[in-house]
Amino acid sequence: MKKNYNLLIFLLLLFVNINVWSQINITRWNFNGPAADAVEGGNASPSPSEGNGTASLLNGVTATFASGTASGGSSDPVDTTPENYGWNTTTYAAAGTENKQRGVQFNVSTVDFTGIKFLFDQRLSNTANNTYVVQYTTDGNNWVDAETFTFTPDVTGTGDTWYNTRTVDLTNVPELNNNLNAGFRIVSAFDPTTNDYRASRSTSTYGPGGTVRFDMVTITAESTLGLIDFENPTAFKASPNPSYGGLVTFNKAVNYELYDNNGRKVLNGINSNKIDTSSLLSGIYLLKTDEGNVERLIIK
Repeated sequence: MKKNYNLLIFLLLLFVNINVWSQINITRWNFNGPAADAVEGGNASPSPSEGNGTASLLNGVTATFASGTASGGSSDPVDTTPENYGWNTTTYAAAGTENKQRGVQFNVSTVDFTGIKFLFDQRLSNTANNTYVVQYTTDGNNWVDAETFTFTPDVTGTGDTWYNTRTVDLTNVPELNNNLNAGFRIVSAFDPTTNDYRASRSTSTYGPGGTVRFDMVTITAESTLGLIDFENPTAFKASPNPSYGGLVTFNKAVNYELYDNNGRKVLNGINSNKIDTSSLLSGIYLLKTDEGNVERLIIK
């Protein structure tokens, strides 16, 4: 009987989340839309195409949307523009100033996920900088350098070129797992050999008006913590999940707080075994209990 029970558990795990052995997309931005002025979220804070999160510009950088298929194109499988656009940023720092200050930022909750990686496509114009640093935060305030992407400029094959699927493996940073305040930045940095900004084409001169285009910005996970519930039947559970705008019940009474994707508390309860979701907008919420449980609650 024990063997049959174990087999049942295995089959349930396989059926519920077959992606546990593969890459899971938490959030992705593809910046696509029917026109350059109709990408959802707009120039300053485009909306993700998958999952939830926020994108923003840092310290004076400005942006529009431009072709995602030009110059060989990004890794986006959409091969026409429109729909395929990239987030085209400019207004970077003057030479010799603001090292690792200007760029783009992406805030994403990794609650219920482990084994985090950050991926992106990047296209540099001839006068854009050749060096960029990816940083991460685990608390929303303090930023840590994770990886530097640079190259030696040449006459051809560097400027006006896409560098696709640049990948930062953060699976060795456990603090990014199951984290409500995870964030990632791509910032323009001094070339490590010149200690200043350097044009991406050797025959060009670096300028703040050079453009840096981003596409297919993706935060992935290796696995989800949700599988633990099958092995621990006494763990806190909320059901139904997803909810379709009605009552969600808990398997035990708890003190809870419910947060939206922007970190705002929208509901709370004391010694309660249910929550009414009828007043909530569709989206992914974070349900936290006084016992330390954190669960994603999906409202459809």
